[in-house]
Amino acid sequence: MSSAVSTRTPTDVLELAVEQALASVRPAALGDPVAGARRAEEALRDALRDAGPAEDNTALQHALACAEAACEHLKYCEIQEARTLLMAARGQLVLAHEGV
Repeated sequence: MSSAVSTRTPTDVLELAVEQALASVRPAALGDPVAGARRAEEALRDALRDAGPAEDNTALQHALACAEAACEHLKYCEIQEARTLLMAARGQLVLAHEGV
């Protein structure tokens, strides 16, 4: 299992965190919006630490910036703003996989 973890790229790490964060702040999961925002923020912050530098992948750089901004909105439970940024990060991650 450790070999699977070691082959994950920064794009994969961030993509998983963005999907987890989106799941935590979807309307059906927001029985407790504060808890959902905290879970999402924690997952994103962990991924941002693990993702490492984006060096020559512009799309990944944009996705990282969107995720960082989403964290700030989640910190203040600004769910709609965070979801918008997470969706933008998801779009940039598609491009990052293509190496744009």
